[in-house]
Parts: sequence; structure tokens; C-alpha cells
Amino acid sequence: MDTRLPLPDTLERAGTRRPFLSKGEYVYQILKEMIGNGYLERNKTYTIVEIAESLGVSRTPVGEAVKILGAQNYIHLQPGVGFKVRELTLEEARENLTIAGALEEAVLRKIVREGLAPAPQMEQAVERSRAALENQAPAEYTRASADFHRAFYSLSRQPRVVKILQENVFIHELWYRQGARDHPELVGRLVADHENILRVLQRRDEDQVAGVIADHVSHCETVLARVIEDERRSR
Repeated sequence: MDTRLPLPDTLERAGTRRPFLSKGEYVYQILKEMIGNGYLERNKTYTIVEIAESLGVSRTPVGEAVKILGAQNYIHLQPGVGFKVRELTLEEARENLTIAGALEEAVLRKIVREGLAPAPQMEQAVERSRAALENQAPAEYTRASADFHRAFYSLSRQPRVVKILQENVFIHELWYRQGARDHPELVGRLVADHENILRVLQRRDEDQVAGVIADHVSHCETVLARVIEDERRSR
């Protein structure tokens, strides 16, 4: 019987980038995405051997990746046993949102000042997000939202900023998915925020940048707080 962890399509495709990464970098990238999108469950112990077999690599790069993830507080290390995915606290969520909000404001302001038009993928992602909420498809919602952010960030043409933003936004993907499932009325505000970002770009209205991003951060915090509270009550 095959006991390997099932990998989602996006993670399998990531393997095509493996020749351009070290094995440790490849495993780190994959595990971080698996944590963010919920393929690695919280409060479940995973072993180095289990992960290595699932990804088709040796234990050494898995060990390297796990050490980095532990240092970054994505996981709890259990020496000689394995690791568990950490629970997200509201304080950690707020810290991540503070970082993301400050950078998103700077990115949006830069794009507006340079007079760049919104990418077509952003408008398409907003439409997909709306449809996903209406059709009660939370996984599709998070994919569409992630596509919006990627297209938005790429307009900045600042790779290091994009990397930091992705690390502080996409790690919450699992919680936004749960929010889309259980509180679509709250997540609908996030879609409206994305529409407002599009309008700012279309109108090149720099005066609205700070307010639009502040609203988005506040609405994101509301969703995450509700999901975290739901999990606390379910224990």
C-alpha cells in the first residue's frame, strides 16, 4: 500500500523547478507551501522519512528544510521524532498582516506613481473569487486570491519585496480557505478590497492608496480572528 503523502497538483508542478534549486531549497519551498495550503495537518506528527519518501528525495535535504522551517516558527521540532505544524495565533497573524500591509501600500503607491495598468490576471482573479464564494468553493477562492496577489506584486518589479510579501500572505491560505467555507460574508469584503485596489490602479488615485490597504488589512484580520476563534471553540 502506498503510504506517501498526497501532493496537490501545484506542488507536483513545483518539482519541475527542481533542477534550478538545491534539494534543500526545493524541499523547503514545497513544505512551506504544503503548510500554508493545509496539506500538512496541524497537531499531527510528521517524520523525516515520511516526507522524504513522499517527495522522492533523501532524508538529508528534508532535515535541512525542517530546521529552517523550525527556526522560522512554521513548525515545532520534535528531536528524534519529527515535527508538528504550529497553530497560528492572532498575535502572529496581526504581525504578518502589519508587515504585508506596509509593503502592499508601498507597492501600490509605486505602481500608481509609475502609471502602470493593472494586469488582466488581477481582474480575472477577482471574477473567479466572486464566483468561488457564490459556488461555495473555498479551495478555488484561495487559488484565485493567490493569483490576484501574485499579479499585483509582480507589477512592482521588485523580486525581494515580492518574496517577503508572499511569505507573509500565503502562509495564511489555509485559514482564508476555512473563512471562505464558514464565513463567506466576511471573505466577500476581501474580494471587494481587491476590486478597490483595481480601481485605484485604473484611476491612478494615489490619495486612496493608504485607506484602501488599511481597510484590506482590517478585513483580513477580522477573517483570521474569526477562524482562529472557531478553532479554539472546537477543541
